[in-house]
Amino acid sequence: MRNNKTDKLLPASPVKGLIPTLNNTGWMTESLDEVSQSFVAYAGSISTEVLDIGCAYGIATLAALDQGARVCASDMEPKHLDILCQRIPADARSRFRCVAGALPRIDFPKQCFGAIVASRVLHFLNGNDVEASVRKMHDWLTPGGRLFLIADSPYTGPWAAQSADYEQRKAAGEDWPAYFNNYADFLSPGTDASKHPTFINPMDPDILKRVCESSGFKTLEARFLSSATKWGTGRDHAGIVAEKI
Repeated sequence: MRNNKTDKLLPASPVKGLIPTLNNTGWMTESLDEVSQSFVAYAGSISTEVLDIGCAYGIATLAALDQGARVCASDMEPKHLDILCQRIPADARSRFRCVAGALPRIDFPKQCFGAIVASRVLHFLNGNDVEASVRKMHDWLTPGGRLFLIADSPYTGPWAAQSADYEQRKAAGEDWPAYFNNYADFLSPGTDASKHPTFINPMDPDILKRVCESSGFKTLEARFLSSATKWGTGRDHAGIVAEKI
């Protein structure tokens, strides 16, 4: 969430609606998608601390704090957390903490969070790491706690040109049909490939549902979501809301 007092802390962006990260791992959206909005509302309705993992500059964290939630924000880039800490309103600081770390290596105590959101994080992980991360999230949640996941889909970004290939691979039964280990091939000529991931693993709602349910969650909602940019198609992201059972 941007505000007039802290906009200047965020890096300039060439794309309206998106803020670039500092570690070449994509962008933070300037507005919340519908699944992230559900996280914010749920976080504000419970007393247990919630986790925003892969928080970047804290759009979901700030919104949840505004609803009265207790939030632990985590990101692999400490500089993101440094900026976020400066953006926390004074009256919310007692309800906020941050922890640097990356999935799937980061750890938290079992049953310590009432809700977890991971927005546009999982598609930067390979299949094994996605599954390991979701199993950890299941452990970290209290019984009945909710998980909110948003991942880029095969129909957005430069890899959208290969969506037909993804559809064929999905029809053939591949678990990770949109995994591409040649990210550099999707970049425009002259683009510095070192500033981008080496692979990408976009997901659809069926993939998120399979991973969550195999880890012990009950799916409450799984669907495609539109992006926050003018190029949104309605299938830019995949989102799921799941409950620990």
